Amino acid sequence: MACLLETPIRMSVLSEVTASSRHYVDRLFDPDPQKVLQGVIDMKNAVIGNNKQKANLIVLGAVPRLLYLLQQETSSTELKTECAVVLGSLAMGTENNVKSLLDCHIIPALLQGLLSPDLKFIEACLRCLRTIFTSPVTPEELLYTDATVIPHLMALLSRSRYTQEYICQIFSHCCKGPDHQTILFNHGAVQNIAHLLTSASYKVRMQALKCFSVLAFENPQVSMTLVNVLVDGELLPQIFVKMLQRDKPIEMQLTSAKCLTYMCRAGAIRTDDNCIVLKTLPCLVRMCSKERLLEERVEGAETLAYLIEPDVELQRIASITDHLIAMLADYFKYPSSVSAITDIKRLDHDLKHAHELRQAAFKLYASLGANDEDIRKKVSLGEGRPPVLTASRQGVTST
Repeated sequence: MACLLETPIRMSVLSEVTASSRHYVDRLFDPDPQKVLQGVIDMKNAVIGNNKQKANLIVLGAVPRLLYLLQQETSSTELKTECAVVLGSLAMGTENNVKSLLDCHIIPALLQGLLSPDLKFIEACLRCLRTIFTSPVTPEELLYTDATVIPHLMALLSRSRYTQEYICQIFSHCCKGPDHQTILFNHGAVQNIAHLLTSASYKVRMQALKCFSVLAFENPQVSMTLVNVLVDGELLPQIFVKMLQRDKPIEMQLTSAKCLTYMCRAGAIRTDDNCIVLKTLPCLVRMCSKERLLEERVEGAETLAYLIEPDVELQRIASITDHLIAMLADYFKYPSSVSAITDIKRLDHDLKHAHELRQAAFKLYASLGANDEDIRKKVSLGEGRPPVLTASRQGVTST
């Protein structure tokens, strides 16, 4: 079974394989089941936070043996669970690790494990699947290959808060277009996930919220359904509005604003509805403030640009909310000279996000000035004009 790292990496790793790494793999073949179990537990402890050890064990063939033990009917449930935990830890290493796991056909083995009656084993398999599916190297189509998988995952949502968290996270990462949205919608995603928004677990609420965000994006069918869903006597839009209040975590505010934005753009909520004008739009403007993290400012500006793009009245309201146009000028100040001198980590962070910030700012400038000449004048003449426009005007003046 082809289950190794890519050749250049394999050669470099092989030269560093230690006797202890070989010892861990050898113990997986012991005829005594208790010794095998202890070997897997020791392997689990050895790989935590140790990417070099993870790579060594993959090169030495630990993955096929772990998958074999995980699928054997004669293996105890405890052994199967520990194998799933180790595989999940290996998946948390590098992208090459995930590629190696995929080459060993780990996903079908883990999906098969979800048929077990044992909840701890199911949770371990789901945790590993979550790690693999959230990796950028994993094709999301692998979730939809077997038509029985999605309905079974929907059924597992009721088992525990961990199954709820992991399954929602898998859905939100693997829903990449209208075909995926339709599959999830047709298998009852809205009804099965809606009540999770009132879960006692923040992680469950957050993952459920992200699910609705990807389900509603450019999808009128889903959005029109969401607007009429009741959860504990409250309509879903009302719950989203509560989640974007200032006292909620920023991640929750942003994702709730995305849900309402996508529902609005899909025609399920009017652009003059109070939940858009008085709640969603101001929330997104707040996300553009320099007090927010750079990533949050990018997301806030891009979502606001998408919300107001087709509606002139929203463009006018946004242009006079919290000095938004002036706020956008700060998007062009990264990396700053101060960070270059005093904080190398900050400089590296700013460099990574400088392009994204500029791109987000230009998107928002374009949406703001799409229909209103007065707003365009504010952008080109006011204190919020981007540096490129300032330079352009200075060039015209000097000629």
